[in-house]
Parts: sequence; C-alpha cells; structure tokens
Amino acid sequence: MERFASVTEGLDALVDAGRLTGYVCGVRQDGRSRIVAGGTRSLGGPALDPDAVFPLSSNTKPVGGVLALTLVELGVLALDDPVATHLPELSAPRVLARPGGPLDQTVPAGRPITLRHLLTMTAGVGWVGEGSALADAMSERQIAPGPYAPPMAPDEYLRLLGALPLADQPGQGWNYHTGSDVLGVLLARAAGATVSELLAEHVTGPLGLADCGFTADPDRLPTSYGVGPDGDLRALDTRIRFDHPPRFESLACGLASTVADYLTILDVLVDGGTVLGARYVEEMATDHLTPRQRAAAEGFVAPGCGYGFQVEIRPDGVVGWAGGLGTIGYVDRRTGRCAAVFTTQSYDVPGTADALDSVWELLR
Repeated sequence: MERFASVTEGLDALVDAGRLTGYVCGVRQDGRSRIVAGGTRSLGGPALDPDAVFPLSSNTKPVGGVLALTLVELGVLALDDPVATHLPELSAPRVLARPGGPLDQTVPAGRPITLRHLLTMTAGVGWVGEGSALADAMSERQIAPGPYAPPMAPDEYLRLLGALPLADQPGQGWNYHTGSDVLGVLLARAAGATVSELLAEHVTGPLGLADCGFTADPDRLPTSYGVGPDGDLRALDTRIRFDHPPRFESLACGLASTVADYLTILDVLVDGGTVLGARYVEEMATDHLTPRQRAAAEGFVAPGCGYGFQVEIRPDGVVGWAGGLGTIGYVDRRTGRCAAVFTTQSYDVPGTADALDSVWELLR
C-alpha cells in the first residue's frame, strides 16, 4: 500500500506541475482491486472519477488476442490455417520486391497468411514508416495505422487492403497494427457474428464487464488531449467517437474501458480464469519473434523484450501493452499482480510517458 501511495503522489505531482491533466491508476491481485483517480475530466473541469471510461487505442489489442484464442479453443479457427478461407481478399497476396519499393514491383507470397501471423504482427501488413509508396497508398485509402478505427465498413476495408502488396513475406517481417484490424474481420466472418457480439459472448460477458466495449456514455469519457500545431494542448474528438456503434469494430484500437474492467482482462493473462484455457494463455504470453523480427519491432517493442499474441513479452513473466492515447496495462504472471495507468493525454504530450512509466512501480 505504501508503494501505491507513492505512485499516486508522483502522479499528483505531475498534475500539480501542469504536466498531466488527469489519470486513473489501479492494481489488482488475488481478486481485489484498488483504484485511484487524480486531476480533472478536462482543463479547468471537475475532478476525474475512478470509474471514468477511456479510449483504449492500442490497449485494445490484448483484448483481441484473448478473444481470438477463445475461438481457437472452441474450434472455430486454428492458429495455422490460412485466413483466406474466410478472407478471400487475401487469398493470393503479392509482396513488395524490396522494402519500401514501388507498388508495381512485387513477387508472389511464399506462403499463405495465417491467424498466427495476424496475432504476432508477422502477416506482412501494417506500419511501414513514412514516405514509402506503400505508406502513402495506405494513407490515401484511409487504412493506415492510427489511433482510431478505419472509417469504412469491414468488407470495404479488406477490399482496399487486399488490393495493395504486403510489405514483407508472411512470417518473415514485423509490421505493427494492421493485422489486428484484419483479425477482427476474420473472427467476425468465421463465427458469423459481429466483433461486439463475440466479445460479449466470450470475454466481457463471462467476466461480468459492463464498461468495456465499442460504445460508451460520452458523459463518462474525460476529454483527451494531444499536442496542437503550436505546441499547446489540443482537445481530441475521442468523446464523440463512442456515442454510437462504429462502422468498423476495430480490435487494433477501437475499444473503450474503465481501469477496473481492464484490470480484470489483464487478470485473464495469469491463468485464463473462466474464459480461456491455461494452454492458450501460455501461448499468448510466449515470445514468438525471430531475432530479425525483434529488430524490425524496435521502437514498438522495448529492447530485450519480445512479442506474443497481441502483447509485449517482458523479462520475468511481465506481459501487456500500451495505447498511444495515453494508457498502459501490464500483468506480472508470476505474482498475479495487474497494474494499469490511464491518462487523459496522448503519448506525444510531455509528461505522459512519465505518468505511464509508473506502471512498473505498481507491478513491484
């Protein structure tokens, strides 16, 4: 408890110094949670509540990993089956002949894309940096990686993505984000249900979670801030993004949640609990990357760490992930201790990284 108090004092100091607008942090262990809030819902606004709902951005990805493995456990999908069975748009992909090369210089894919590739970000789709022809083409089509869900319906998204070449041969490179959006389309088509229906049936429903989903009461979402063109804080439009069901239910960045609900999801990564068998939790929490892929993941995955199924694998059994809009959640699988820090400002705002780094102290 002294450590928890020390962390919240540090977060409050960031608030008092004007480097953090608001936060909710919490820990969970042995079925008990402790959650504290600080700062305000908006600049100059009322105090932030511990049960505030935050946009998860990339903290959505581990939830998608859990959902995918529940369907594998049920036999709906297999990790190494080609995804083209359900995603014909990806049945005959072409691959750039050289990294960053022109879109019209391609070679056939040497193997089919599988569910395992999507879960490990090794399918050949995703972040390719800036300035390349592929990056420009994804941006023009509004399917580039980012903090918000694609603006089109899933079928149109797959049509646009499938018309572009892969950045790498399936199973060879590491490209962030896009595979998680493809994952959601795959799960929905394979199971014959929407992603939100699948989450309710297999994850949030069994766990009793009422505040993790693709929609939320805007009055419960604080204002999120980023850095504006002049360097000042700029209010983002995150609150209005959750007041209606999205066209695309993104498993890359589309969920919102309270800290309490997210801690319960992190708890699944200890032993699976009531929603996932221990065998699949172990596979999710195992590093699946080659040395080359680890090098490609630099800048996303911390040095000395690996990547499992939609989670970073840190030393000594610590797994989890963070979100670009200012959230982080990890669990120490040895002790069963889960920790999360959700803030009201994106990673590019000075002070956010310091706030999120307090998660490591909470895990101790």
